[in-house]
Amino acid sequence: MPEIANPAANVDARDPVVVLAADENFAMPLAATVRSAIDNLAPERKLRLFILDGGICADIKTKLEQSWPAGRFDVSWVDVDAGALADAPVSGHVSQVAYYRILMPRLLPEGLDRVIYLDSDLVVCADLTRLWESDFEGAPCLAVQDCAAPFVDASQALANFNRCGPHLGSSTPIENYRELGLDPLAPYFNSGILLVDLQAWRNEDLSGQLLACLEQNSAHVLWWDQYALNVVLSGRWKPLDPRWNQGAHAFAFNTWSQSPYDATVYRQVRDEPYIIHFTTHNKPWMVSCLHPLRKQFYRYVDRTAWAGWRPAWFNRPQTFFKLLKTQQRRLRFARRRAQHRFVEWLYQPRPSDASAGP
Repeated sequence: MPEIANPAANVDARDPVVVLAADENFAMPLAATVRSAIDNLAPERKLRLFILDGGICADIKTKLEQSWPAGRFDVSWVDVDAGALADAPVSGHVSQVAYYRILMPRLLPEGLDRVIYLDSDLVVCADLTRLWESDFEGAPCLAVQDCAAPFVDASQALANFNRCGPHLGSSTPIENYRELGLDPLAPYFNSGILLVDLQAWRNEDLSGQLLACLEQNSAHVLWWDQYALNVVLSGRWKPLDPRWNQGAHAFAFNTWSQSPYDATVYRQVRDEPYIIHFTTHNKPWMVSCLHPLRKQFYRYVDRTAWAGWRPAWFNRPQTFFKLLKTQQRRLRFARRRAQHRFVEWLYQPRPSDASAGP
């Protein structure tokens, strides 16, 4: 196993340091994610990659490295002793690897004082150098407010909650926030794209605080590591431009007035994302995924050693039923949206008979 590279040796401080975590189930998406980041990076820059290894075999690692253009990256594979995460709750498509970002200060070289963390289910559309050079302004991390759950308690924070609430993934993603003493109006962030001040995390032993939070609140954990990060860092993180993390939920809002955004930001997030993040359980490599930007994912798959790979259609009965359930959910959503728009139309202001003219 290669040793972790010395971050001070033969590096340019302007080159973004990017941390990802994956097991073999996410190897192909990892290849596409990194390829998209390199292809959109300024030509004079390269990525310094640290991959938190969830059990990727040597052959797949070679295939991954062959997927990325030589000279545009350095990579260190980081072994993870996940014993501290043994009791962390997991479910569905999520494994223990989702919690690895919590351990970054303990796993990465002491010489690194800032890193970009990226999930492995996204497409980078902009130059990461711009994110890398962002100012922490004293915050331990920068992140994007989660469009699926924008506040600790959206029912209190959103003026348009009656219209937006039915389309959210959760209105209270930290259900025990009252017991924890959290501000209900505090923004809540998505942990898939982070700019992290590693030195600040080390100074405060935030890894220890996050692990303790998970242990003490295991009955209330929603969305895995994101729960602990938002509890421990509530009110302390600073927001990034929401285009740096376009969640799939951005397409659940039919109009800006149904969303947590104003009209300008709504258009920017949907039409001009810097990073497309496939946040739901229906990932673009699954036949059940109908994400409108799915083709962007395959554009980068085809620039890796997995070029030409596509999911097999209906090769198993469960695949068919999963797709059917997805279509049923979409039909139910479309019906609710149509009903909502009809009610809006019915009650929209209209000129009175007196002012309408003859």
